[in-house]
Amino acid sequence: MKIKEAGLNRSALNQFDLLGVDEVGLSKAFAYILGREPAALYSFLHHIGIKTQNTKKNYMATSIEVERVRKEGRTDIEIKQSGKYHVIVESKIKINKVKQQRTQYLKSFDNERKKVLCFITGVYDFNKEIHDKIEIHNLGWLEIIDLFDTKKFKNNQLIRDFLSFMRRGFNMREQKEILVQDLGNAKEIKRFCEFQVYRRDVVFGSPLYFAPYFTRKAKQKQGEGIWYLSKILGILSLSPKNIINFRDDLMKFSNNSNELTNKWIKGVQIIYGNTEDVFTYFFLDEPLKLLCPLKKDKGRKKGRGKNWIAAMIPKNRCVSFLEFARRIANMDIEKDTKRKEK
Repeated sequence: MKIKEAGLNRSALNQFDLLGVDEVGLSKAFAYILGREPAALYSFLHHIGIKTQNTKKNYMATSIEVERVRKEGRTDIEIKQSGKYHVIVESKIKINKVKQQRTQYLKSFDNERKKVLCFITGVYDFNKEIHDKIEIHNLGWLEIIDLFDTKKFKNNQLIRDFLSFMRRGFNMREQKEILVQDLGNAKEIKRFCEFQVYRRDVVFGSPLYFAPYFTRKAKQKQGEGIWYLSKILGILSLSPKNIINFRDDLMKFSNNSNELTNKWIKGVQIIYGNTEDVFTYFFLDEPLKLLCPLKKDKGRKKGRGKNWIAAMIPKNRCVSFLEFARRIANMDIEKDTKRKEK
């Protein structure tokens, strides 16, 4: 590793860059800021559902350990306050999805009041589980960036260096903007229109907005196309019969709105409510209705649908705000042209 380039007054690296660009380096960097900054530790603990106060007494009683060797394997990070909680964090980078380790460390927990197994990976994995009173949380590193990239830590140089290390070293900048998917099933249209919930097979990734494309088969009175744009307030992957267990998550998504939370719960339960199957649910804000629909690119011209949609929309198709806005602007121009021609 080159520490300083010729011609520079000083090294462009920060202390975290010396750890290396791998899972071990990222895990140690994360543990270090939790061990140095109480506000960072308690922001993280609150995010994974541990309700404990940020006090000097609590912080002094908390231990943070890396690479602890246990019979079940070597854990990346362990956070513990005796008599209160025990957290085991396993970290992955890039697009690794956790499979085997979901149950590997269940016997590694001490007998504390609250036990949490937390996986942080390079992709958003919204699966929610509870095994033997151990909560299993699945986060993305982008979620950790969002947690610390706030006004609260604006003037904290250590946190800023950590965020820079993550973004530069692990390519954690990509953010999907608008998810566009076909919607033709009557039951799923009901779920979206009446309960502000979109259900699909288990998916990884976290777009900011959802825009359903009502197909011809849907036979909606307004017709085919994209008529609505909804902000995605939260995402969970779970079996619908377990939705009640995650009311706290839904309350967080809804900014403590009981009305919206109850609507979402009903939206998950009302259709396929007793199945054991796991689905991904998008919990949505009030949809914004467009003045006129956006449609797929038609014809057979080469390159049609570039940066947009055409024919059958593939799973996880996301488009940019820029392209979405450009399409709306073009529709407005077409309407004005037709009006003038009349």
